[in-house]
Amino acid sequence: MMIVTLLVIGVILSTTTSFVFGVPWLMPILGTAVPYPIFLLQVRRQQYKSVFWWMLLWGVLQSIAVIVATAMSTTGYAYAPETAAKVILRGQSYTTEMFHWIRTGEGMEGSLNLFLPDHLLQYGIFCILCVATISSVALIFGTWMLNYMNFYVAELVKVSAKPWFAAILGWYPWSLLRIIGFIATGVALAALGLNLVTRIRGEVPKSPFPKTYMLIGIGFVIADIVVKAILAPIWQKLLLSALG
Repeated sequence: MMIVTLLVIGVILSTTTSFVFGVPWLMPILGTAVPYPIFLLQVRRQQYKSVFWWMLLWGVLQSIAVIVATAMSTTGYAYAPETAAKVILRGQSYTTEMFHWIRTGEGMEGSLNLFLPDHLLQYGIFCILCVATISSVALIFGTWMLNYMNFYVAELVKVSAKPWFAAILGWYPWSLLRIIGFIATGVALAALGLNLVTRIRGEVPKSPFPKTYMLIGIGFVIADIVVKAILAPIWQKLLLSALG
């Protein structure tokens, strides 16, 4: 219960602080600072299953906070209308890209040839950062991507003729698979990074590499690609119906 409380309070404070100061990159850094101490401690203790589920919970809480803050900002309820677009890097450009795809069927989202290289590049960068920084910078990278996706979801709901339908459709099933894959990969490669640091110090690592979580990560990332290739054309038509 204590960890849940810390995550909830931390997510609210980090999101609010980011919007108040309006400094680009502050949001993913502060967002990552909330779960990372718990993440690192539990990876050190080899509590991989526990940290995996805590990080999933944090992802849900972070998404809710960003969507609510963006909605409040863009309606002018609590922040200046331009705050969310300024604070959430790539939020506006990603939203424009997604709306173009929804209305025309054109763009990276619906083309395997276009989105596959981008997905593989992002996953490759994420993996390298996980090992090199014990997942700290990798989580900042992942939080940045999570934030601009949530900005888009908030904007989609706001302009849709069927807001509740749009809210259900906004988070794509393949994106959910991707998040699970990235979290599992982050857990496994953080453990690998710690083992490498131990070897550099001339010591023998006490914990084996959690290959199960690496396989889970790779499996879900592959599932993300396959599901996206199959469902994206169907999802585009459903989203177009939600927009009205």
